[in-house]
Amino acid sequence: MKTPSVGTRDTSARTAELVKLISEIGPDIPEIARRLDQFKESVRYRYKEKVLSKGFGVQAIVDHEKLGLRRVLFVADFGPEFKGYTNAILTAMNELCYVVYFEKRLLYDDYVVAASVPSEHVASYVSFLNSLKESGLFKSLKVVPFDWFRTNPMRTECYDFDTGRWDFDWSTPLKTSDQAAYAPSGHTKFDYMDLLILKELQIDATRSFVEISEKLKLNYKVLAWHMKTHVMERKMISGYYLRWMGTTYDTVLEKALHRQHRYQHISLLSTGLSERERMELMAKLHTIPFLWSEMVGASDYFAEFYFPTEDTVEGFQFLTRAIADVKVKTEVMVLDQSEALSFTISHNLYSKDKKAWGFDEPALLSRFQNLTAQIKGSGGS
Repeated sequence: MKTPSVGTRDTSARTAELVKLISEIGPDIPEIARRLDQFKESVRYRYKEKVLSKGFGVQAIVDHEKLGLRRVLFVADFGPEFKGYTNAILTAMNELCYVVYFEKRLLYDDYVVAASVPSEHVASYVSFLNSLKESGLFKSLKVVPFDWFRTNPMRTECYDFDTGRWDFDWSTPLKTSDQAAYAPSGHTKFDYMDLLILKELQIDATRSFVEISEKLKLNYKVLAWHMKTHVMERKMISGYYLRWMGTTYDTVLEKALHRQHRYQHISLLSTGLSERERMELMAKLHTIPFLWSEMVGASDYFAEFYFPTEDTVEGFQFLTRAIADVKVKTEVMVLDQSEALSFTISHNLYSKDKKAWGFDEPALLSRFQNLTAQIKGSGGS
């Protein structure tokens, strides 16, 4: 028997169930209604009323490791001549060399930048960044390659979808999820059309496949076949997320625009950790609902949090306790969302003919050296 669309159950709890399933399978309303044993019309209404109308974007989480990509994080302070060009330079690095996100760090005036780089090109990529520093583009540079990256699912049980506020008692930590024992995926086969599908779903997973095929100007049946037999069967999408931190995604520019300050964005970078130290730190950090994403390397760990502004002090108190045993190996960074952009995977850097990711270090270095020479020649104005 179908569950009535209205009743005594708390509406926020029912929305939390809906969002949890969206996180697993995407906004497939008929399938979600079947799993919840509820009327499809009721589920669709709640989805539109409590999710879409509240500004929650729904986007696919691309499994970077399945595509042979590794996350490379670098913290860079630009040379004085280039301070007025930082956003333009970093945006160009998205188009040319795999940058997928950047954000300015408060107090230090430098940038935290993430790139999703093909595994076979990581060493060349690090060399390329160091060469940019030698050329004067970066005044300071710290580069940390990671083995895998993930976006964590929203802890829906701690969010009141009716009031739009988190309901979390800092004195009662959450049970540690099994996320700390996560194992990254292996590489799988894919092609350029798969990357196009992933890009579109990463931009906006709420659109129909008809809309996506019209935008890409590709045959619907061919696109649907790739979606079913490649993207879904090979699990190139590890889940879906709601942009609960309040940022918006510009579907024309294909960039996430971080402009609201309802949340304070904090990142944590620990280097030189032992396996035990990393696992213990991760277990602690998973006891709060504000952990957004993580990167893990052999001895390094990176995590980012979005604390509601009213919980910022409690968030810093929590991090102080959490990093106590690895304080000398850890840096906590306070970030400015008004100076941030994130992008989709760099599908344009995949060669359809060679069926491989490209990275021509000498050509890129020459291009950026010419750019820096032009900026210096103009007096940085």
